[in-house]
Amino acid sequence: MKLYHLSSGLLHVNTYFLVNETTREAVCIDGGENYKLIKCTEQENGFNIKHLLLTHAHFDHAGNAALLQADGVKVYISAIDNPKLSDGGTLDSNFGRHYPPLCADVLLRDGDKLCLSGIDVEVIATPGHTDGSLTFKTGDMLFTGDTLFLESVGRTDFPTGDREELIRSVKKLFALGGDYKVFPGHEDFTTLSHEREYNLFSDVDI
Repeated sequence: MKLYHLSSGLLHVNTYFLVNETTREAVCIDGGENYKLIKCTEQENGFNIKHLLLTHAHFDHAGNAALLQADGVKVYISAIDNPKLSDGGTLDSNFGRHYPPLCADVLLRDGDKLCLSGIDVEVIATPGHTDGSLTFKTGDMLFTGDTLFLESVGRTDFPTGDREELIRSVKKLFALGGDYKVFPGHEDFTTLSHEREYNLFSDVDI
C-alpha cells in the first residue's frame, strides 16, 4: 500500500489516498472541496478511487462527496453523521458554500472492520468535533479528521460538538497500544507517542 496526500480548499483540508499498488485501486479519506484537483491527482498518479471514507460531514471534508459518488465511488460515513450530508449539517452555507445533499452508501459504527480494495481499515468512533466523528486505523496509521491535531485537538463550538466527548475520544486514541503515525484533517502530521507527551489535552481531566 502507498499513501498519497494533498491539501486543498478554503480551510486547507488534508486529503489522503491509500493505494493498493497491485490493483491501483484507492481509498480516499476526506475528499475536500476541490474535485478537479482530486481527479488530476488520481490521473497523474495512475490510481482509481473506489471508496471515500469521511471522518465527519463538514463541507471542507465532504464537499466532493456527491460528485465522487456520481463517478461510482462508494461513500462511507458514520451512521450518526450521515443525516448531516442532507440536512444542512455540513455547515457549507455558514462559509458561503453550497454542495448538493447526498446519502452515504455505507454507514459505519465503532469497531467496524473493513477490507476495501485489499486494504484493511478499522473504524474508531471519536465523537466531540461532531457527534459522529470517526478515526480510521490502518496498519500503523491513524486518520483522525478533526479530532486530534499536532499538539492540539479539534474545535467543539459547531453544532453537535462536545468538549467532554472530545477529551474522551482523544484519551481513547492515547490508550491504543504502541505508536501510530497520525494524519489529521488539517495541518501537519504527527505521531501518537508525540501527542501523548506534548498535546495540550494529554493531561486534561473531564
